[in-house]
Amino acid sequence: MRRGGVCLALLALKVPAVALLAVPPLALTHLYGALSFPALVLLVLGGRRLATVSRALHRRWTDTTIPSPYPPRPRIERAEQGWYWTGYDYHRGRPLATVSLWFNWVARDPATWRDLLWLALDPVAGTILLLPGVLGFAAPLRLHARWTHALLAPTGHARLTDRVRQLTDTRAEALDAQAAELERIERDLHDGAQARLVAIQLTLSMAQRTLREDPDSADELLCEARATAAAAVAQLRDLVHGIRPPVLSERGLSDALRLLALEHPLAVSVTADLPGRLVPPLESAVYFAAAELLANVAKHAQAGSAAVHVVRRGGLLRLAVTDDGVGGADPAAGTGLVGVERRLRPFDGTLIVDSPPGGPTTVTLEVPCALSSPRTSTC
Repeated sequence: MRRGGVCLALLALKVPAVALLAVPPLALTHLYGALSFPALVLLVLGGRRLATVSRALHRRWTDTTIPSPYPPRPRIERAEQGWYWTGYDYHRGRPLATVSLWFNWVARDPATWRDLLWLALDPVAGTILLLPGVLGFAAPLRLHARWTHALLAPTGHARLTDRVRQLTDTRAEALDAQAAELERIERDLHDGAQARLVAIQLTLSMAQRTLREDPDSADELLCEARATAAAAVAQLRDLVHGIRPPVLSERGLSDALRLLALEHPLAVSVTADLPGRLVPPLESAVYFAAAELLANVAKHAQAGSAAVHVVRRGGLLRLAVTDDGVGGADPAAGTGLVGVERRLRPFDGTLIVDSPPGGPTTVTLEVPCALSSPRTSTC
């Protein structure tokens, strides 16, 4: 869209803003205050909606990203005594608790008052800034983007609060994942290697009892014990590989991904540009995230080949898995992408999915990282 058209579209947004500002005075003067509270609700909701639209338009037309400052709405919880807790106060009835929750959530949010300030000032200040832009000047559009960002972006306190909330959630997820992993290891040891070791013990006891009387039977029992021991060793090796593959510890992420590609049922190419090693927890998280993405390719993509590209640029590790399958991957569809995103969240990692219908599909992981000195072997 041309610059003048963008300015005209943003100017058109001032019309509903002025209309919203006129609603409370009309309710007070012509309706004798009977609808003053609904008018205020309309003003707040309409102002928040217009602010959201303004953020979206600036992100699309001026490449100015203005994050949403609104905190998530608390959930109503029912106490043991039957009262409802809204996150702010207690109420006996759920309808009243719902109204109180909404009112406190909106009225106590500083972003609401910043939205109303923007709604009151933007029709004048925004119009003054945008009018020269209608003629094609670039500076007014940039100034208006800065003006909008200054009023509608989250404050430092809001960003800190959101960060604390995010860290609390990721900490809980990490603890849950750790507990689930320990439970899996315990179950695998109990049902797998431990059961085989007990079987070996019993078999050796039987062989010991029959060694003098029937050496041939004892020899068969010893062969059986040896085969069971080999199976137990294989199970332990698989268990260790599921915790942290030895090749990952000894050779690093690049070689671990190459081995993962060799073991994949499809043709997978790996391109890696990592001059050093990642810290072990992050290295494991990225490795298992890539393994899960490649497993999704084999299960769901109907692809013939895939490619893994990993690079580190400017303190950011970027790993992309691309396949030539049917596309249409959706993180909300239960294809394992949510699990990958949850695995990366404790490291402030993000998951970007580009999967149009018909393919190809590219899933990109981006994780802040720091590399240590180059290391190729522990030998």
